[in-house]
Amino acid sequence: MSLMRVGSRVTALGQKIGEKIVLPERLKDTFVEKWVKYWKGLVRDYSEVALGVVKESYTKPKKALAYGTGILCLYQMAQHNPDEGVFMTQLRRDNSRMIMVPPELQNHVSAQHLLMLERAINQKKLRFLSLGICTLVWVDLFGEDDCTYPAICEFTNVGFLNFHERVIDVGFWNEFWRLKWKMHNYDVNYL
Repeated sequence: MSLMRVGSRVTALGQKIGEKIVLPERLKDTFVEKWVKYWKGLVRDYSEVALGVVKESYTKPKKALAYGTGILCLYQMAQHNPDEGVFMTQLRRDNSRMIMVPPELQNHVSAQHLLMLERAINQKKLRFLSLGICTLVWVDLFGEDDCTYPAICEFTNVGFLNFHERVIDVGFWNEFWRLKWKMHNYDVNYL
């Protein structure tokens, strides 16, 4: 409850300061006065919301804990969202591992997946879409510098309805999971 008392003190102090600060007569009915009113209203609204959140967290602590945990988890996911550099580093590391294994002992699935990724990179068809908490890696129909009519035409682009067919990997928590899964037994020959 001491936090609520501190919040009410801060609100009272803000009101006292707001009453003591008076704009000069030459700034009345100008843009500056409107701007000051806007910011005062904004601060008042957000302070009321903050006080309401604190009061509700005292009355419903489990709900507040669930919301706080959810917000913290989303923040951490956003902090550990991988990007193109992480993907390229992981791909180079996996390629280096695969090169050290003789071709007859390489897992065919891992080798084909790495070859497909290398071809997509060489043709500049590999695209990255960051969604804040995860990153999608997908292969486009045409390269970045392709200037032919099918590449420019809006009707031949990858649409939203069939976008999921083009996604080849999902990056989450500083890791691209399909690449990791494909490279799980890269040095075992299943044939």
